[in-house]
Amino acid sequence: MLVVGLTLSSPVSTAGQVDPSQLSYDATDNPPGPVAPATIARTDRGRATIRAVRLTEPLNVDGVLDEAIYQTPPITGFIQTVPLEGEPASERTDAWVLYDDENLYLVCRCWDSAPPEEWIANELRRDTNQLRQNQVFGALFDTFHDRRNGFNFYTNPLGARADQWITDEGNPNSDWNPVWSVRTGRFDGGWTAEMEIPFKSLRYLSGEDQTWGVQIRRNIRRRNEFAYITFVPASSGGSTGIFRVSAAADLVGLELPSAGRNIEIKPYATSSVTSDFTLAEPVSNDTNGDVGIDVKYGITANITADLTYNTDFAQVEVDERQVNLSRFSLSFPEKREFFLEGRGTFDFGSRGFTGGGGGFGGVVAEEDSA
Repeated sequence: MLVVGLTLSSPVSTAGQVDPSQLSYDATDNPPGPVAPATIARTDRGRATIRAVRLTEPLNVDGVLDEAIYQTPPITGFIQTVPLEGEPASERTDAWVLYDDENLYLVCRCWDSAPPEEWIANELRRDTNQLRQNQVFGALFDTFHDRRNGFNFYTNPLGARADQWITDEGNPNSDWNPVWSVRTGRFDGGWTAEMEIPFKSLRYLSGEDQTWGVQIRRNIRRRNEFAYITFVPASSGGSTGIFRVSAAADLVGLELPSAGRNIEIKPYATSSVTSDFTLAEPVSNDTNGDVGIDVKYGITANITADLTYNTDFAQVEVDERQVNLSRFSLSFPEKREFFLEGRGTFDFGSRGFTGGGGGFGGVVAEEDSA
């Protein structure tokens, strides 16, 4: 990149300290990419550009950061959103964004001055809301760099997984469950995590040399502290600050494999036999059967066709039982896979964490008995 003449951007700083009164959450203020071996370039207004590092040898995803690649200078300098807006994070976090021909890797070394017994980490279920009450580390990737949408991944010290498809800086779809893995570990002074995200689990434009958006966050729950790699205003909320895609850093240095046109085919068949053993005559059996198919085809990187024939909704995850003693109706999230594609686009009238569904919504209304 060649820069000629004067620019209006703030001077680049490599330190994590920032002046809270001069912070900006406008991604157009992001600085030029860092020069290797540096992995982050930062301005004194809290804006940043991050460099992804290509692996030259296989990475053993085991939660132990003992490979030579971790001698690369880490991404540091997290900034609090709450409770002290604009102040440096109270604990150090080292992060790396790595990749090879098949996978994207998000790695952290989270330092913590408290002993492990004081950490809040008690959840292993995938995508549960309770995970947000734990200590977490994660990142959102704006793969189309439209500063509106992204894919959010996070974990806790126990290795629980959570993922969301963010639409229009909100409307998270937690029923989006891509293939990815994570391994965590502990060291004297904190914990580590290595996330392995196949490129096939993401959607992005064709072309090898791309710029994405990325927002990296850490939550220290015992202090109710949320910190991000760029400045995110407290008005965006603590955990929901990750939805402010327009405040993300730029991610450069990626040499991506061809996006391709992913296709997913899920055929099914069912059969049944009904027998009546009470008849005096020899037992007669009535047989029945059915077949169907679901097809998901990526027409382009951001347009997907969903086709279904004779859909079998019997395999859909059962709604969680709820006892409602109020006069308000219950809302159940959509679980039918055919209606999950692009669900965030149809979540009208709500932002942030909601239970609304796409397709034919999951609201159960109850009539007043009075």
